[in-house]
Amino acid sequence: MVRSRRRTSHGKEIYYILCILFIVGFALFTIFGRVGYLELKKARLELETHRDRVNALKQENQQRLQTIQQLKSDKGTLEKYAREKGYGKEGEIVQQVPEEQAPPKTPPPARK
Repeated sequence: MVRSRRRTSHGKEIYYILCILFIVGFALFTIFGRVGYLELKKARLELETHRDRVNALKQENQQRLQTIQQLKSDKGTLEKYAREKGYGKEGEIVQQVPEEQAPPKTPPPARK
């Protein structure tokens, strides 16, 4: 009985198995590793969050710079701002009425 099929050597089988294991290991490391795809995705989300925060702060700073410029250039705006902060002209008496506070909420009495 002669086998008509040629069998690959054990060395080649081991070589193929090691190659497959290496490729699978490399793929797992690429996806789940310390510098893998998931970490990259998390870093991109964090970067986008920081960029949004920076843009919001830039807009806020721009609004404040505009307010400062208006206060420097327009005396009416400056006077209005000063009066909102409790200042008055020389010789004026400024009366400040405290804001009404809502009565503290007390829980209803417990039923027996």
